[in-house]
Amino acid sequence: MGSRHTSGLRLARGARGVLPCRVLSRSPVIPALAPLSAPGQSALLNLHRALEFDELWGALQGLFEDLVPHDTLVMSVNYLDWKREASTKRFSSLKSHHPHDDHANQLVAAEGSAFFQPFLDAHHGIPAYQHSQLVSDPRKIDRTAYYRRYMARYDWRYSAHLLFWHGRGIETSFALRRRAEQGDFTPREMETLHAVHPHIKVAFDRMKTFEQERQRRRLLEGFYRAKPEAVLFLDWNLAPIYASQDALALCAVWNLGHDRARYYTPQAVFAIPEEISRGCDELRREWQARPPEAVTVSTPPPSRHVLALQPGHEALISLRPEKGGTLTKPVFVVRLRVSDTAPEQPALTADLGSQRLMHRLTPMERELAQLVCAGLTNKEIAAQLKKTEGSVKVQLSGIFQKLRVNSRAKLIVALR
Repeated sequence: MGSRHTSGLRLARGARGVLPCRVLSRSPVIPALAPLSAPGQSALLNLHRALEFDELWGALQGLFEDLVPHDTLVMSVNYLDWKREASTKRFSSLKSHHPHDDHANQLVAAEGSAFFQPFLDAHHGIPAYQHSQLVSDPRKIDRTAYYRRYMARYDWRYSAHLLFWHGRGIETSFALRRRAEQGDFTPREMETLHAVHPHIKVAFDRMKTFEQERQRRRLLEGFYRAKPEAVLFLDWNLAPIYASQDALALCAVWNLGHDRARYYTPQAVFAIPEEISRGCDELRREWQARPPEAVTVSTPPPSRHVLALQPGHEALISLRPEKGGTLTKPVFVVRLRVSDTAPEQPALTADLGSQRLMHRLTPMERELAQLVCAGLTNKEIAAQLKKTEGSVKVQLSGIFQKLRVNSRAKLIVALR
């Protein structure tokens, strides 16, 4: 199998580099930062190209370490208000002297609302602030319950925060802590936090877009895994974006023949059939040759019907472009099926309930279940499928477990 197809299938599970990026409708004005050191420049570049959460968090740690010296950095995500504190996740930077543990989380939840919320209610949307802004006399901050019960425990004296809002609540925040000997955050450092805020927001917005696309793709995979439909999604260069289990099985038979395909796992020998590749190439040339004015919203996408050289399989290929202006090129949607000329297999006359049960099985398991329902013994099934009788028993046991039956008779009743 070619490496192009293998990597495409791995990427279809949500790895970096294959998810389409949506164009943001409005780009924020990003203020200029003071000249950065080489590590700071590298951290900023890593921030803007991060496609995974771990990459984003690593870049943020490096950026804060370069821009604003601190004792401990804590990022809090997924909270909108103090009432939902239980859903908050907190991450301490690797160089933090006091990582934020469960006890620290409990202290913040218990003391934070009374200390922070009045200020946040009065300053909705504020991007950054420091603790000295919350009290009339900063020298007396150590008399507050929040300081005595939480800050003093970890030898912290000063704190600054960077906030990212969602509606009326805060979605993500960064807390930078300092010890007394490190001094309070200076006006210049607070200006730096304000300046870096738009950079981080752009990175967060991009990350949300990618995560939403990954979520949609996982849902799509789950849908087609439950629904036995043989479908392939290929990008403009014919690299697989998604392949259902049925499509993998049909491609294996298409390429190797029914008898040889039995000896392999469909995914291990996956390759796009040559006839389908040629059909996609023809559609691509047809699409490129179309004049721009010929492409309208009502114009049906071009399609191509292809047949396997050896009778038995066929596919309908359609080219699906994105609607509206986009940098994303069209995607090939390939629906495969066994043609009317294919050798007949034992079939089931199934009602809706039995169809749902069949959806739980892999294509190979469905074939075995059909042979059981046709009345074949394990020995006869093994001979027909060119397997050992032991492997048939193991597969049949798996089918029983998936369909929650414990005998061949109950399997036949369930599927008929």
